[in-house]
Amino acid sequence: MLQRQAEQPLYLQLADHIADDIREGIYASGSKVPSVRKLAQQHGVSISTVTQAYAWLEDQGWISARPQSGYYVRSDIAPDSDERPPLSLGDEPRDVTKGEFINQMLTRINRPATVNLGAAIPHISWLPQRALQTHIQKVSRFQTADVLNYTFSPGVEELRSHIAVRMRDVGVRCLSDDIVVTHGCAEALTLCLRSVTQPGDLVAVESPCYYGFLQIAKMLNLKVIEIPTDPQTGISIDALKLALQQWPIKAIEVSSRYSNPTGCSIPAENQQQLVALAQQYEMPVIEDDIYGDISFPTLRGQKQAVNSVLKTYDKDGWVLYCSSFSKTVAAGLRVGWCIPGRWKNKVIQNQTFTTFSASSLSQYALLSYLQNGHYDRHLRQFRTQAATNMQRFIQAVRDYFPPGTKINEPAGGFILWVALPQGVDAMALHYDALQASIVVTPGDLFSNTEHFSNFIRLSAAVPWNEQTEQALKTLGALAEKQLLGS
Repeated sequence: MLQRQAEQPLYLQLADHIADDIREGIYASGSKVPSVRKLAQQHGVSISTVTQAYAWLEDQGWISARPQSGYYVRSDIAPDSDERPPLSLGDEPRDVTKGEFINQMLTRINRPATVNLGAAIPHISWLPQRALQTHIQKVSRFQTADVLNYTFSPGVEELRSHIAVRMRDVGVRCLSDDIVVTHGCAEALTLCLRSVTQPGDLVAVESPCYYGFLQIAKMLNLKVIEIPTDPQTGISIDALKLALQQWPIKAIEVSSRYSNPTGCSIPAENQQQLVALAQQYEMPVIEDDIYGDISFPTLRGQKQAVNSVLKTYDKDGWVLYCSSFSKTVAAGLRVGWCIPGRWKNKVIQNQTFTTFSASSLSQYALLSYLQNGHYDRHLRQFRTQAATNMQRFIQAVRDYFPPGTKINEPAGGFILWVALPQGVDAMALHYDALQASIVVTPGDLFSNTEHFSNFIRLSAAVPWNEQTEQALKTLGALAEKQLLGS
């Protein structure tokens, strides 16, 4: 019998149970799984629940239906480690040289296109438009003085209190006074980095890393050193130790969960080791967790990869945690936050003399939305949609891209990092795709090096339909054409 857990629908619990059995070899590749009626009897659930579970498993790529025969375990469900992109190489310290290149590329990535797989923003249909409209109208009518007045750093206290409660989900015990509301996660990262560095300082980053961080480093006249990074488990702790011993690093920047662009998550054990390093070297760590709320309900038998963040283990304030509602509620609200630890006063001072705080209207509208429990209901639907779409994208890449293409399977977020075979130029592919009104992001944006010239990043947060599938098929054909012409 299944334990009925309030936080997860019964059919997903059942699907997760069957996925675990397949992963452990109880149901072998190609074998038939129990019939709908038999499984309902085994677990004491309704036939409808089993039907939903099998539909979910089929969407996730675990099983396939055979007419008038039943459901069978697919033969390709266990991805070989060789299918994943390799550990990155990292690099020595250097100035950021790609600032202008990144700006030019962003203009193209965010342009209108028939199928835009380049912008890391959920399609508008994924977001709670009507609910937000209702709450914007509500606060505009009943809290007019508040929404039309200045809001100063650290932001609306009630909103900060709500965020403090949500941080308990990852084991972070903080107070509203520990939190600073920001103009999106980009401002949170900028304020934190500005507060812990001086021009000319050296910052350690993942390789590859979020291109926005490279832009911020360029703006602040900082140097970066890229640390070897595993596309599944994140930044190499051993390589980071060596770098700290060899170079005068002043800060570390990492994504703890569902990194952009690799989708990696740092395991809890590695998180603890990284925080211990920060304490040992008295080193500030800027943690980007903007995708942290988008954990998948299940992914081919894997549990949620990580249910903690670096800040969970930070007892002395060395971690400056940053996040936002931009990826799950609405990018245009521009409401993010940071928990800057021992640099809180400096972050507030920097924000006060730049933006004051995030928009008053945005903060009060979001607070109203959160107070009514809408966010948790929306998140459950969002996570399921993201997980389903991710599996569809992964399967399409396997079906349509050239042999030798490697992909990582993230346990959350909606970013897919694709290593194309050697001989494929991702920049050329980007331009070829534009001619077909398809937008993808070339890997060169995510590094100050040239190590990722055959990588692309795909955003899976778009409606899945024939047009999307055809776009992926076209991308695969364009990549294949490059290989045949080389």
